[in-house]
Amino acid sequence: MAHNLTHRSQPTAQPVNTEAATRLVDEVLALRLDTTTLAEMRARTGRLTDEITRLTRSSRAGADMEGRTLRAEADDLVRRAPDHQAIVFSTFTYMRSLALFLRRYVAYAQEVTSQPEDGAIAPRVDPEPRPPSGLATIGQRSWLAGVAG
Repeated sequence: MAHNLTHRSQPTAQPVNTEAATRLVDEVLALRLDTTTLAEMRARTGRLTDEITRLTRSSRAGADMEGRTLRAEADDLVRRAPDHQAIVFSTFTYMRSLALFLRRYVAYAQEVTSQPEDGAIAPRVDPEPRPPSGLATIGQRSWLAGVAG
């Protein structure tokens, strides 16, 4: 059941709907192994994979290094999908891994889409530059020269 994120035919211009993804993640993470059927797990795994694919291919997300790293992680995670012969526990664990990744990606996407311009996350800059605290001042240097001297 390997999926390929690079050859999806879904449009990438769709807006990022983080609320729907968050609901899906909460729904999946609430499931328990002993009360969930294999068919349910496979169906939710497919929905998670589709949502991850849609979000990671959004034109608003992934312009920075973190986005590219998350896209690569998504590709790897989707490529490692268990086949239909896998035991139930493997399928359940994989489904939860997808959900946990999607939760992380939603947090990233919310941060990116809240940025005003092209979606790249602006670097966080200190408003007032501060001198490094570990350097000696002129008075301390002359005292040190007298002590060591």
